[in-house]
Amino acid sequence: MQEHCKCGQRYDLDFRLVDYKKHVSIDNVPVLICPKCEHEEVLPWIKGDLGSLLRSLPLDEEPYGLDYTEFNELALIMYTIFTCSEADTKDALKAEIQASCISRINALLDLYRCAGDAGDRSWMAEIELRLAQFTEKVAVDDGREARFSPA
Repeated sequence: MQEHCKCGQRYDLDFRLVDYKKHVSIDNVPVLICPKCEHEEVLPWIKGDLGSLLRSLPLDEEPYGLDYTEFNELALIMYTIFTCSEADTKDALKAEIQASCISRINALLDLYRCAGDAGDRSWMAEIELRLAQFTEKVAVDDGREARFSPA
């Protein structure tokens, strides 16, 4: 992930409200913000998932709002840790995020096995989509990246 803005300042992470076509407001989208020049951008590994979500949203109803953490596993983990954690260093936050990701992946794999045992293909497909959200950015302790690829 890019840690510095083009102006040289280090990015801060925040969770913002994103308005889409003046019709949908999506809260808690993780963004990088430059405190110096105020440049903002959605986290690179969130862009694809956010784009897919935006393309799937109906625009023919009254304006409405969503919480992005209800649609993206990593965004939920990061939001929860950044708003509730007592960690005081970047490394401590990273370690907490990694541990939470590993725990959530294991829980989803357990659910996937249950769905398979039950023969519920729809549930399996939903879990595969959730697991796939971790493929963009999940690092393990020694710096390697752990990736899940649905069969």
